[in-house]
Amino acid sequence: MKLNRRQFLTTASSCAASLVACSPADRSGEPSSPEGNGYQFVPYIVGANTAITGWGFTEAAKLLHDIGYRTIEVQNLVGTLEPTPGEFPGFRFDKASEADKESILEAIEPFDYVTVHLPYEDWMPYINADDTEGAAFLETCLDAAAFIGAKVAVLHPQPKGTDLVANWSTVVERIRRWGSMAEDRGFRLACETSMPNSIPDLVRMHEEIDHDNVGVTLDVGHQGRFVELSHIVKEDYGTAAAIQAYNDLNIGIVEALGDKLIHFHTHDIEPTTWAEHKPLIHGFVDYPRLIAALRRAEYSGVLVFEIGGDPATMPDWLREAKRKMDAFVSA
Repeated sequence: MKLNRRQFLTTASSCAASLVACSPADRSGEPSSPEGNGYQFVPYIVGANTAITGWGFTEAAKLLHDIGYRTIEVQNLVGTLEPTPGEFPGFRFDKASEADKESILEAIEPFDYVTVHLPYEDWMPYINADDTEGAAFLETCLDAAAFIGAKVAVLHPQPKGTDLVANWSTVVERIRRWGSMAEDRGFRLACETSMPNSIPDLVRMHEEIDHDNVGVTLDVGHQGRFVELSHIVKEDYGTAAAIQAYNDLNIGIVEALGDKLIHFHTHDIEPTTWAEHKPLIHGFVDYPRLIAALRRAEYSGVLVFEIGGDPATMPDWLREAKRKMDAFVSA
């Protein structure tokens, strides 16, 4: 589904207005119309990242492949290939030896599709106007993405500790530049949801970036601070109305973004706290409804699991997550 600029903004504004104006109790929560059910997703749509604490990079990649994932997302571009307690496996491209690079390529070679998560650490505020060191390092990571053959690189528009509003013009300019750099290197840049924290501002940011090679990663659990959900207090997080409102918001983002939505991070949410990146055990995220919305939008990207947990339980969680997501997308 292609949207021109006027349609893009109009759709976003109408989605946001309907979410704010309609109270949770007024929404039925029934799945949307089944139109578009014949649309076929890419065959490698279900993926997972390498973020398994304490595991080595090769071991994490092998686990994902053995489970049957066809898409892999490399999570940590400031890490090490070897198992490190308390850390996700990864590598630092500017310090990797030729032997390291060979082992990285061997580990990801079996996968049909590769994506990467760019760094977002507190010590690297790459969108602050006065920070050039962080921006330069992020550009090194774009080279790393190209090296591993990534098709999408995920960027956090607001690293922790950065004021997005105060640095808005810098954010727009840098992301536009990085979108061009990514295009030259053969992949797309996908800004992850959480900031800006409303549908209209999310759309406005991408309207101002105005780059065909820059899109959005919708993380299903990053919308807890969106203004569209500001009427819900913590004591009500686990109620049916609050859970429905959260799912309504994710559907609203899908409908507002159109073909600007190019990537997804999937997991579950703990109902009473809205803690994210949980295994698919709570049923908080209405995946049947979400998948139906993606079919209608003719979504052509992938769904990458970002699940956290005890390293010993991660193999079972990842197997179960794939089994459930396969069922959702094939229904």
